[in-house]
Amino acid sequence: MGHVFISYSHKDKTYVHQLQEALLNNGFEVWIDDHIDYGDEWPKIIQKHLDASDAFIVVMSKNSYESDMVQNEVTRAREKKKNIFPLLLNGDAWLIFQAKQYMDVTDESLPSEKFYERLASVTPRKAKDVAPEAAPPTIEPPPKVEIAPAPSQKQIRRTQKSAQKNLAVATIASVLIGAILWGASILFQLKPTAPQITSTATKTFTATPSLTLAPTSASTNLPTETVNQNAQMALVPAGNFIMGSDDHAPEEKPAHKVFLDNFYIDKNKITNALYKLCVDEKVCQPPKFSNSYLRPTYYGDARYAYFPVMGVDWYMAKTYCKWRDARLPTEAEWEKAARGTDERVYPWGNEIDQSRANYNYNNDPNFVGDTSKVGSYPSGASPYDVYDMAGNIWDWTADMYAANYYATLPNIIANPLGPDLGQYRVIRGGSWNSAASSIRSSRRSWNDPSNANVYIGFRCAKNP
Repeated sequence: MGHVFISYSHKDKTYVHQLQEALLNNGFEVWIDDHIDYGDEWPKIIQKHLDASDAFIVVMSKNSYESDMVQNEVTRAREKKKNIFPLLLNGDAWLIFQAKQYMDVTDESLPSEKFYERLASVTPRKAKDVAPEAAPPTIEPPPKVEIAPAPSQKQIRRTQKSAQKNLAVATIASVLIGAILWGASILFQLKPTAPQITSTATKTFTATPSLTLAPTSASTNLPTETVNQNAQMALVPAGNFIMGSDDHAPEEKPAHKVFLDNFYIDKNKITNALYKLCVDEKVCQPPKFSNSYLRPTYYGDARYAYFPVMGVDWYMAKTYCKWRDARLPTEAEWEKAARGTDERVYPWGNEIDQSRANYNYNNDPNFVGDTSKVGSYPSGASPYDVYDMAGNIWDWTADMYAANYYATLPNIIANPLGPDLGQYRVIRGGSWNSAASSIRSSRRSWNDPSNANVYIGFRCAKNP
């Protein structure tokens, strides 16, 4: 089976790597020139893979227009009569492609499903890895419950007057309680009730007129840390936080208020050693890979026992957490655990700092990075003392992904569970190969739940 060849300028590497990941997730074999090993005769290697490709994607930009290598690759592709798929990242469409249909991605968005369908017409998608037969079916989360709107001032005054009236009647009833049972029954009928907000759990919370939801009283009675199957967990107390951002990508908008119950979350990503405990009990499967990455998993190597486990798809992560009587965190829980309640951009604050996380801080196209031992960047901890919430390896979350999900929500919501339907699952936090823009706490990304690779790991959460 052939593959997709991507021609691009290395100055546009950040977008191209996102494009590569999206193509892989959609079942395509992809080749880009950062797969060339040092010492190889790279012009010959590039020509070999270009000639063998079924489809040729050129990322048109101001940078690639000035690149002799890109122009040479385009010329070669036309000579070989390759199926060419231009994407316009910035600048103007090139003259040689103005008569050809191209896709505008100047907002740095990824191609639409229609683009993938066109691509599939010339190069077949490989069959996606599927979960084993015994794997659980797709989760259908319960419907999210929205918070009722605040009562009007007129309703509030009416409730207050009713309460005063009830108090007066109650005083009289306390004197005559033995004789006037009928009066007592009237009191019960008159007693007003405060509007209730029903969360996705079994608890209820009372909304005040300002719609500020207070933490539950249980917050102060819970230990700040606990241990679950040898994994340390940190308490994230109940309360409000601002989720999303109005300053960044469209899928992060709008910023909105979220109330969450108390929950615990793993302080570190699940390591090879912790995951092996579940494998040894024959509950979990050993790590796997569904894409061709020339990189070891480190699983089973004692030197990497405390490195994050890789090659674990969403179903495998869910199985592990269930084995611990825990679960994957919701997207909202993950974001609050990462950024706290002060709307910080990164777990440690608002400024990027390469000493606080494992990521591609120079956005270097020749960057050769790798995962690091969990907890190696203590100064990058979140407000709840949770580590590696930025970089090292992405985290699976429980939620299905929808780019416009936030736009469908009210201004404040309690314990959201994400959209009811979707093909992909949300991943959060960025990895060792991510640019600074991908390790922001509000940054959203997605992956096929059956996909396992060297960029994604996970951590668990649980209710108190």
